Amino acid sequence: MVPQTLLFISPDLLVSTPKVETHWGLHTYFKSHHNRIWTLAIRDDRPGVHIFGQYKTGSHRIESWGGTSFDLVAPSWSRYFESLDEHRSDENISTYLIDGGLWTACHESRSIMEKHFKQSERQSNLRPHNKYGVTSSEKELFKRATSGYFDCAPLEIVTVFPHRDLFILQHDDLEKVDWLCLGHEASMASTREGFSGVGHIAIEYDRSWGDGIDIDYELLHGCVGAQYTLWFIDRSLKRKSQAPVYKEELDCSWKLNSFYASDRKFLEITDTDKLFDDWEYIGPVETYWYEHISDSRSFVRQLESDLTDRYIAGGLEAEKPCTVGLLGWAPL
Repeated sequence: MVPQTLLFISPDLLVSTPKVETHWGLHTYFKSHHNRIWTLAIRDDRPGVHIFGQYKTGSHRIESWGGTSFDLVAPSWSRYFESLDEHRSDENISTYLIDGGLWTACHESRSIMEKHFKQSERQSNLRPHNKYGVTSSEKELFKRATSGYFDCAPLEIVTVFPHRDLFILQHDDLEKVDWLCLGHEASMASTREGFSGVGHIAIEYDRSWGDGIDIDYELLHGCVGAQYTLWFIDRSLKRKSQAPVYKEELDCSWKLNSFYASDRKFLEITDTDKLFDDWEYIGPVETYWYEHISDSRSFVRQLESDLTDRYIAGGLEAEKPCTVGLLGWAPL
């Protein structure tokens, strides 16, 4: 099913049309505004969010345009984030659904998408076989998109920015996550395009982890040698509406601290001292809410400490671990 896209006209277009002396001038005027309306249907130019599940027998994998199949699938409806609109059911809030339907809606919409995401240029960006020198700068890769589609559903096109967007993996079993390949699979790109995987991967924090030794081992294993930042999303931490304006870093991959889904944004939580001032706990409560608000932050801090200890103990031969962080959320 192709996602429906709602086109709307900006209020500033609903003004009186200026006097145009020639038919060609009138044509040019309306054509420029016509293109503006199309671009309003495309996602905003900021870090996005893409949610995937783990492959199970019978589920539809993501495939790249080169035919490579990955162990990433569409998220299960049972794992959807809770709708912020009480009159709507829960849904997939991935950014790729905002404009994915425009690839196949009509010839004109496809042309607009191609002009915006430049997918036809990917072949020209390939470096020659056996040439491993970097041919694209990080600044260029940061702005470069890739795309794929769901197996058996070629009209469901997924467009992502590997070095800019957040890729949420809704896992069923951490032991079955191929941490080594995960970043490369999510990028939907060949290494010849210059990508070394994606820049930001997230999994959802689970309060039941507690002091689980097995969980800690799997995460330690996944973080060692990884090229991406591993984020933990805590659905129960919502930024207060009266909190100060959040200072977002949007222009550099390793500095990114906010990512935009279709109805909310995920924001990094760094200052524990202001946790009670700027964030509210909306999760389940057995006793008192303030006994849980720091759970996920404490978990991430402990993981950071364990990674540092392991790296130091490994000496000169130790692989450097990836950066880990915590994300809460706020409605758009």
